[in-house]
Amino acid sequence: MFLVFGFLLLSTPTLCSNILGVFTYPSFSHQSVFQSIWKELSLKGHNVTVVTPNPLNDPSLTNLTEISVRFTYDLIKQAKIQKVLSKNANVFQSLYDVCRFLDVMVEAELNSTGFKELIVDEYNHFDLVLVDGLHPVVYALAERFKAPVVGVSPFGVLAVIYNNVGNPTHPVLYPDVLFGFHNIEQSIWFKIKSVLWSLWSRYHHHDIFVPRAHGIAKKYFGDGTPYVGDVEKNQSMLFHNLNPLLYPLRPNVPMIVEMGQMHIKPVKPLPQDLQRILDNATEGVIYFSLGSNVKSVNLDEKLRKIVIEALSELPYKVLWKWETNYLPGRPKNVVTRKWFPQQDILAHRNIRAFVTQGGLQSIEEAVSRGVPLIGMPFATDQPSNVHKIIDIGIGLGVDPGTVTKEELKKCIIEVAENNKYHRRIHEIRDILYDKPMTGLEKFVWWSEYVIRHKGAEHLRSPAADFTWFDYLLLEVVVVAVVLSGTIIYLWYKVIQLTIYWRK
Repeated sequence: MFLVFGFLLLSTPTLCSNILGVFTYPSFSHQSVFQSIWKELSLKGHNVTVVTPNPLNDPSLTNLTEISVRFTYDLIKQAKIQKVLSKNANVFQSLYDVCRFLDVMVEAELNSTGFKELIVDEYNHFDLVLVDGLHPVVYALAERFKAPVVGVSPFGVLAVIYNNVGNPTHPVLYPDVLFGFHNIEQSIWFKIKSVLWSLWSRYHHHDIFVPRAHGIAKKYFGDGTPYVGDVEKNQSMLFHNLNPLLYPLRPNVPMIVEMGQMHIKPVKPLPQDLQRILDNATEGVIYFSLGSNVKSVNLDEKLRKIVIEALSELPYKVLWKWETNYLPGRPKNVVTRKWFPQQDILAHRNIRAFVTQGGLQSIEEAVSRGVPLIGMPFATDQPSNVHKIIDIGIGLGVDPGTVTKEELKKCIIEVAENNKYHRRIHEIRDILYDKPMTGLEKFVWWSEYVIRHKGAEHLRSPAADFTWFDYLLLEVVVVAVVLSGTIIYLWYKVIQLTIYWRK
C-alpha cells in the first residue's frame, strides 16, 4: 500500500515554471502584497526571480532569487513624492510630476547591476512575467523573454489602464482612484472636473508618458523593441487588489481579476514586552500608525502637538508607531516603537480602535481583526478610503489640516466606546471572508492558468483595440447628425415651397 501511495504521489502532474516578477515601486504597503505573491508562487514549486526594493531574504525559499533595488527608497525620499501626492496638491500636476519621477527611478533600476545582468543573460528563460505596471517600460520585459505578461496592482488601477485593456470606464460612476470615489452623488463641478481629469490623464498617458517610456525601452532593450503601449494593451491578465466594500462596484472584463486581503497572515505570538503591555492594559489600547509612506515623524509641529495633547487625555494606553527613538513631549500613557507587528497587535483582545492614514492594506488588516477605525487621510486614495470607512459605519474620520485636539479625542473615544462600530466591522469581516477562495489562491490559480495556456488571448476584450472614435460611436453620431440635418433641411424646403405656391 505504501509503495502504491508513493507511486501515485510521484505520478501526480505538477507545474514547475520560471516566473519573473518586477515590483520595483518603493512602498512597503505595496510590497507587502507583492511579497505574499512571490512567496506563495515559490512555495508552490515555481522558480521565481523577483526585482524588488524589499527582498524577503528567506533562506528556506531555495527556488527564489531576489534582485534588490532598495536604493529606490532614497530616490523617492529625495523626490519628496509624498508631498507631491498630498491631498491638497493639484492632481493634474501631481500625475505629471510622479511620472517624471518614475522615469528617473526606472532608468536607475535598469542601470543597476542585478537588473542589467537579468536582461543581458541570454540563458534566462521565463514562462510568465508579472509587473506592477506603474511604468510602461516594464512591459518590454515580456517581449525580451517572449513570455505572457500579467499586471498586478496592490490597490485599484488608473482609469487609463482599465481603458487600455478594454475595461468599461466612467468618470462619474467609477472616478479615477487618484481622484476620489466615495460618493457618486457629486456636484456638477465634481463631474466636470472628473471628466476633464479623465481626458487629461488619457492624453498624458498616450501622448506624453508612453512615448517617453518607449524611448527608455529602446535605449535598454534595443531599437527593435515593440511599442510598449501596444504590449501594455496585450497583457494576458490584470489583477487588482480591490476591496468591494471600499471601492464602488464596477463591471470588469474576464481578463481582470479581483484579489483582496492578499497580505493578511495568520496571527503570530507577540514579543514578550508588547504582550505584557497589552495584557496589562485592561482599560483598553489605541493603536496609532500612519503607515509606511506617511510617517508620524514627518507630521508638522502643529499637528504633532494636537495629536500628542489628544492622546495624553485619553483614558487608554496608546501604542504609536513613531519612526525615531525620541518623541518630544511623549505622554505617560503612550508607548512608541519604530515598528510594530501591526497585524498581530490588532488581533489582541484589548485593542479598542486603530488610528490610521486610511491606506487600503491597513484597513484590510483592521477588518480582518475586527478593530474599528479613525481615519486621518493625507494623500492618494486615502481620503476616499476614509470617506468609505464612515459610509459603511466601521469608524470615523478627521481632516489632518483642520482637526483640533477636542475633535480627535472625541472621535477616538466615540469609536472605542460605541459598540455599533465593533458590531459593524465584524459584520463586514464576515461578508468579506465568505468566499470559496482567498485572494492569494485565486492569484496563483489564474497565474498558472496563463502559464498552462501560454497566455490568455481568448479573455481579451476587443474594446482594447477601439479608437476613441469607435468606442464613443462617433461615426454613428455623425451619421445621425447628418441624417437629422438633411431631414430638417428637406422639411424646411418643403414648407418654404408650400408657402410659395400658396401665394
